[in-house]
Amino acid sequence: MKRLILMRHAKAEQGNFETIDFDRKLANKGKIDANSAAKALKMHLHKIDLIVSSSSKRTAKTAKIVAENLDIDKKEIVLVDELYEAETNAYIHVIRNLSDLNVNTVLLVGHNPTIGAMAAIMSDFKIQEFKPGSFAVFQIPLETWKLFKIEENKLEISHKP
Repeated sequence: MKRLILMRHAKAEQGNFETIDFDRKLANKGKIDANSAAKALKMHLHKIDLIVSSSSKRTAKTAKIVAENLDIDKKEIVLVDELYEAETNAYIHVIRNLSDLNVNTVLLVGHNPTIGAMAAIMSDFKIQEFKPGSFAVFQIPLETWKLFKIEENKLEISHKP
């Protein structure tokens, strides 16, 4: 049995013509919400083996805040450029290529609309809205990530700020 946590990055600063979208940082509210989400995850889960995140500044910072709160070494955060502005297939590809060796629980930090669409589909549309800082924990009834499907998973818990 595997466990996948989908998380939307926390609230980012408003964009402007001086800053490209990729470089937008977390807003103060985003930092608070990321800490809150991390504490909720800590209460529910014993361990996260790996954090995979889009490499944008706001997703990487969200991942770092969660890692710090859960005492996860920063080396356990993998930044993936392909998750920025990606479609569902890119996320599925990343999940299917996760190592099965000691990687049973993975936190995937990404962007809407893709991460929200995945949470909706994986929850049989019980999750309708995936606000910044939201997460959903799914049980994946498989022994290997290579066979991951977006369907046939069980929503364990969801959280929104």
